[in-house]
Amino acid sequence: MFSYTHNDISYTIAIPVYPVNIFVEHFVFMNGNGIQNPERLFPNNLTEIFFNLGDKVTGKNNWDASTPEIKDNVVSGVRHTFFEFYPPKNFKMAGLRFTLFGFGQLFKQPAYHFTDNNFSANDVFGKEMEFMHEQLYEAKDSMGIFLILNEWIFKRLSDFSLQEITKWNKLGKMFHEQNIHISELIDRYMGYSHKHSIELIKQYSGLGPKEIKNIYRFNKILKEISTKQTQSWTGFAYENNYADQSHFIRDFKRYAGYTPNEYLKLKPREYHSNKVQA
Repeated sequence: MFSYTHNDISYTIAIPVYPVNIFVEHFVFMNGNGIQNPERLFPNNLTEIFFNLGDKVTGKNNWDASTPEIKDNVVSGVRHTFFEFYPPKNFKMAGLRFTLFGFGQLFKQPAYHFTDNNFSANDVFGKEMEFMHEQLYEAKDSMGIFLILNEWIFKRLSDFSLQEITKWNKLGKMFHEQNIHISELIDRYMGYSHKHSIELIKQYSGLGPKEIKNIYRFNKILKEISTKQTQSWTGFAYENNYADQSHFIRDFKRYAGYTPNEYLKLKPREYHSNKVQA
């Protein structure tokens, strides 16, 4: 478990252990007293479920003109571009971020139905989410919240073949490898026709394999430009398999809403984490 503060919001994150970690990348608890600047979330290939334990949260989609509101519980699908939210004065939210294929596998829901959208979790899953919200609201601290979320996921695992899920989880990790071509991934790990494999990947993750790899590349780049002395965007573009500098900058702005130079100036997601033993 570790914590950090950004934009006057305190984040506490817990990493689950096997077998929950096959489905869930991490649990998170966020709280703060409201800020004037929006908090920007970048694409990350992770479907999320959040439980709002404070005041109503408003947001802004970059892909359309909508301004969604998070009143209680929300399912947030994977995104092609950034999403901003505006924390209220009483901001308190708990949630979990799934692994690449974890949400689609766990809930047996086509993940692409949620892509680039925020849905009321109560509408999707019914009273189960209302019960979860009540439990989380009564929790005394972040550790209590994480135990409730972990138990909720663990109870769902009895109906699963862990061997099959582990195979999908391994495939998800292979998407991080930028030097592996999509065709090679499908041929080596799927065992289906190319077309059917792509359909399955989109069903369980919410995105096609090319977009998945592009977003992983973007997140890798975010970490690199925050920690390295970058001398040339042209050289950096070639190192990350872009055709040229303009392609790299255009792609970066599509995902982040900033050019690389603007990102370095603002450092909107520069985390200062204090890791402690869970």
